[in-house]
Amino acid sequence: MMYGICGLCVFFVLFLGKANCVKVEQTPLLQATETSDVTIHCRHDDSTLLVMLWYKQNSRTVMSLIGYTTGTTSDPNYEDGYENLFNLGRKSTTEGSLTISNLRQSDSAVYYCA
Repeated sequence: MMYGICGLCVFFVLFLGKANCVKVEQTPLLQATETSDVTIHCRHDDSTLLVMLWYKQNSRTVMSLIGYTTGTTSDPNYEDGYENLFNLGRKSTTEGSLTISNLRQSDSAVYYCA
């Protein structure tokens, strides 16, 4: 049965075309001092993708969703507890940002946009 499913997947990939890939770029490693402000920029190459999500992962927890923006005209949507800690911005459909104001030690983490 497993071979049948794998064969079906190969069939769809070969005959329906390759999967779409989106190139995502964001600010590389940042270092900042406590109480300063920092902005992480994100850019992708597909203007049909309206939603931009932001995640945080520190060394002690699993990755968690901070929030997301939809297009350039709607207000950001934050997960509970994050609305006063972060500011999500959207310059265009393909460009966004995450700003952390008044940095604290607990803000030390890896941040991802998607």
